[in-house]
Amino acid sequence: MKVVSNAGPLITLGKLGQLGLLLRLYQEIFISQEVHTEVVVKGLEIGEPDASATAFLVNQGLIRVRKIEFPSSLPEWSVGIDEGEISTILLALHLQADWILIDDLQARRAARAAGLRSKGSIGILLQGLRAGYLSLAEFELLIHMIRNRRDLWIHPHLCELALQEARRFAGRDRV
Repeated sequence: MKVVSNAGPLITLGKLGQLGLLLRLYQEIFISQEVHTEVVVKGLEIGEPDASATAFLVNQGLIRVRKIEFPSSLPEWSVGIDEGEISTILLALHLQADWILIDDLQARRAARAAGLRSKGSIGILLQGLRAGYLSLAEFELLIHMIRNRRDLWIHPHLCELALQEARRFAGRDRV
């Protein structure tokens, strides 16, 4: 399975110590040059540990960086999203990726408008649970960490919905 990731899932999974989950779930992981600059170059400049982890995976060839040419006129779906998100969507289209990994709601809508299937950080964690790479207790801990970190921006309601889904999957509908 081939995926293209935007910055958000790399940052979130990096901060949670779960970048390895990407390697277990996907055979090919790509990022655009713009995402590499945002996550790795700028992250290393400010001393972010998750930037170092992503840089390691890039240096090992486990996450591959690709430069994408921007068209002279941008597609209609690109209105209101940033350069990194546009480059991620363009790269996913170019590579005919199975999934695009992207957290921002407006960018996910743009990806869908471009004909792509999207999944965010929470969806990746749920996939890890379903695949048996995370236990329910580990999943619950990760959601707890997301909720309590000021440097992660995932809506609490989405976290609650994910917990409900995970508990249903595990056969433990508890509060």
